[in-house]
Amino acid sequence: MYMCCTFASMFPVKAAAELSGLTPETLRAWERRHAAVAPHRDAKGRRLYDAAMVERLTRLHRLTDRGHPIRDVAGLDDDALEALLEEGHQAGYGGVETLPGRMLDAIADYQVDVFDRELSVAITTLPVPVLVARVVAPLLREVGVRWADGRLAIAQERLVSSLLRARLLSVLNQHPRERRPRVLFATLPGEGHELGLLGAALHGYEAGIPVLYLGTELPALEIARVAARLGAAAVALSSIDPVQAPAALAELRVLDGALDPTVPVWVGGANARYLAEALGITRIQAVTDPGALARLSRRGRR
Repeated sequence: MYMCCTFASMFPVKAAAELSGLTPETLRAWERRHAAVAPHRDAKGRRLYDAAMVERLTRLHRLTDRGHPIRDVAGLDDDALEALLEEGHQAGYGGVETLPGRMLDAIADYQVDVFDRELSVAITTLPVPVLVARVVAPLLREVGVRWADGRLAIAQERLVSSLLRARLLSVLNQHPRERRPRVLFATLPGEGHELGLLGAALHGYEAGIPVLYLGTELPALEIARVAARLGAAAVALSSIDPVQAPAALAELRVLDGALDPTVPVWVGGANARYLAEALGITRIQAVTDPGALARLSRRGRR
């Protein structure tokens, strides 16, 4: 009896689509391709949608009408969708300056859901340059300040890093079947600092560069093997630790010897200029301006 009554309060595909302003074909596509909702099934296997699902589909429909790609919003929870709607399409970037502080206040109370929701909305609403310059970079600076003065514990600092990494990687991994030659983003052994590399990869992604993010501390020979296997368009590396500069020089020489001679190597971070000048190898270039990634990529495609 309970199952019967429950199903009686649900809607079949056509009704759910009409109530949320979608066509049945769009509803099915959102469900199949983006997992926007997970419908129930009756005894005959037919899909049924409850009121909460219809409300969620309605929110998603409103957001896509405002210009948000369904792939960007389908993974957000209902609270994040509502917050995004409240901001409005023309809301601009008001309040973004206080966002890093609010997010860290949430982490101080271990309100992980609040931090993650704020970050999700920022990633979805802000252009990548604004996201990096006005949210990610200030957030990392404030983490350092609060850790130094004792307002943030080591566990909280690591929690911020892990949540930030997970969300930023979700942006970069949206097109796993990318067919164009990709730019590989990595750091060399001994370089465990990752967030600068993530920021560079995000800038590249925003500029339309096909990105493959490999992560930190990869040996030069491994990077060369991946590049050869995938026919990479370029290799982008980050090096910021001055202690690791001599080791980075040695690894870059190995990479130059193992990598296809037509594949450029772009080095960013605090050590970039030193490494490029010390090596004197034409294809290994220092990249200190994130916008230069797009220019270099376009030049390589000519």
